Formats: sequence, C-alpha cells, structure tokens
Amino acid sequence: MDFLNNLEGIITKNGDMVTFIAEDLESKLKQTSPTIPNRPLGRFVLDANLLNDLEFEARNIAASVDTLSESLSGVLHSMSALTVDCLEIYRDVVCKTCDSIDANIKSMYQLMAKCEEVSREMEPIYKLAQQVKDIKHILDLFENAVN
Repeated sequence: MDFLNNLEGIITKNGDMVTFIAEDLESKLKQTSPTIPNRPLGRFVLDANLLNDLEFEARNIAASVDTLSESLSGVLHSMSALTVDCLEIYRDVVCKTCDSIDANIKSMYQLMAKCEEVSREMEPIYKLAQQVKDIKHILDLFENAVN
C-alpha cells in the first residue's frame, strides 16, 4: 500500500481487495515506451494495440483467478464435508463402543448374580459332601475295628 501512496491516482480498498486507478495512464505509458531511433529525442511512440493487449491479458488473469477461486472453493467444500463425515463416524463409533461396554457390564453383573445363585444352590451339596466324609470316616473306623 505504501508504494501506491507515492503514485498519482485513486486508491480504493474493499475488504482485502485494493484498487488503484492511475491518473493519465496513457501519457504515463507513452513516457515509458521505447523511442524510435529515427525520431528526435522526446518523441515517444505508443503501440496502438498495447492497451488492448494489456486489457486482454488482465481479463485472462482475472478469469484464471476466478477459476482458481471456484476450484479452491469446491476443494474446501469437499474437505469440510469429508471432515464432517469423519467426525460423525467417530461419534457413532464412540456411542456404539459405550453401548457395548454398558451391555458388557450388565452381562457381567448378570453372570455374577447367576454365580452367586449357583453358589447358594450348592450349599446343600457342601452339607452332603461333609456327610459323605463323615460316613467314610465312620466306615474307616468300622473297617479298622473289624480287622
């Protein structure tokens, strides 16, 4: 921006877009054009098609910038959509993992309850086992007494 302030012309700024309109552009272009050797010093010749060529090239550049901007916009849009898809998948995976862990914990508590139930049901068997041991001991004593 500083170098534009040193030039003669109108500077406008709209957001990030800076526009400079030079005053008397044609005479400035004539001053910078090379001289023709056969002409006296101080006479400059401006190619008649120079301004048309400059305008044509400026339009080509503007069209290229527009195409690039549209392409970049499309790529950024698809990247954003892909990011959203990835985050949704991540969210779904986390939710399903949490649901699976909850179901696993519930199943584990059910298994523990069943084990406790089986243990309670086994109490009579422990008594029977003790009675069998007592009977076996009495038989051993009886066999020893008989022998």
